[in-house]
Amino acid sequence: MNQKSPIIIGEYHIIPENLPADGQLRLIFQPIDMTTYWRRCGLTANFVAGFYSYCYEASETKANSLSTIINELLENASKFSKAREGRINVELKQYGNLLRIDVLNVASKTLRDSFELFVNKLLSENVEEMYFSTLETKEDGDTKSGLGLLMMLKDYPVRFGYSFNEIDADTHEITVRAIINVEEI
Repeated sequence: MNQKSPIIIGEYHIIPENLPADGQLRLIFQPIDMTTYWRRCGLTANFVAGFYSYCYEASETKANSLSTIINELLENASKFSKAREGRINVELKQYGNLLRIDVLNVASKTLRDSFELFVNKLLSENVEEMYFSTLETKEDGDTKSGLGLLMMLKDYPVRFGYSFNEIDADTHEITVRAIINVEEI
């Protein structure tokens, strides 16, 4: 089997891969764990935000902002993963005031293609206009609008990069990388 190189979009390589981190935390989930017990996303986000709050002189507002960002990333990975065959890997690395959060999930080709199209649209259009347009046209129960990612881009100083890696015809790894300067949130 010919392994294809991942497609990298956005600000994925801001922090060099070989740069040693000041600290690191890894978590692995099955998507079914999170979607069956949805509150686990929020509980996990609160734990991680609290864990990193000790590294910074973080106010409650900063911890809440960090928790919101992590929660959105976990919810998206859970919603858009293969429920039982997939996995969600969360890796956080601290580099001084920078926190790099990588959330990898396993998705179908259809979901991967849809998300890749959305990401490319994010880079070519005005995020604030996209946010309000999506908010106006979003129907009740629509869980695939992209509103959470748009909200993070609009409301928080987060830089994003994305990696799309084909494992086989209908199995794709998607990594969303968020880089946050904790002093700015």
